[in-house]
Amino acid sequence: MNLNPAKPLRGRPKTLDRDHVLDVAMDSYWKEDINNLSLNEICRRSGVSKPSLYREFLNEDGLMKAVLIRYQEQVLSPVQLMLNSDSPFRVALDNLVSFATSVSCNRESPNGCLFIKMRESRSHLGEATREQVDFLEEQGLVTFQKWVKRAKEKGDFSADMSAEFAAIYIDAQLSSASSQIARGEDPQTVKKILSVAFSMLG
Repeated sequence: MNLNPAKPLRGRPKTLDRDHVLDVAMDSYWKEDINNLSLNEICRRSGVSKPSLYREFLNEDGLMKAVLIRYQEQVLSPVQLMLNSDSPFRVALDNLVSFATSVSCNRESPNGCLFIKMRESRSHLGEATREQVDFLEEQGLVTFQKWVKRAKEKGDFSADMSAEFAAIYIDAQLSSASSQIARGEDPQTVKKILSVAFSMLG
């Protein structure tokens, strides 16, 4: 018989499941109006207290930044890997169109790209989230530029435009397509529009 039971550890045990909270928050921000979604509602949906969430993420800005980083890791990084591969430019472009307009890649719900959604709501975001949005935007443009430059070197890019302008053009078309998808427009129609917009590139 143990006559000296272990003393309980001081302090409140950490019970918050970070991955679960991030999954719930990302799904919520992705599908709904970010500006009208309260932190209290995120807490309710994820089953955690507000103090627990603050201890983990500091504040709502910290949560949103963490969500955006998770989105980059799960959704944007595979796209970057695809564009950095040796696939022919036209094949990669078609894959990009399919990804941008696919319902299945958006958690079986046609609600566009969370990153672009946050970028369009930049003025309502906290400082840390805005900085992350700006970083991802710059990273995306650099990825597009390098992709176009490689295509030019291979002779796969026929449009008369610089790689820098092409990157801005591609980003603008993807943003427009994402906004259309988020508004509930038919993904197949949006796909056709995006395909026509990109047909001039190669």
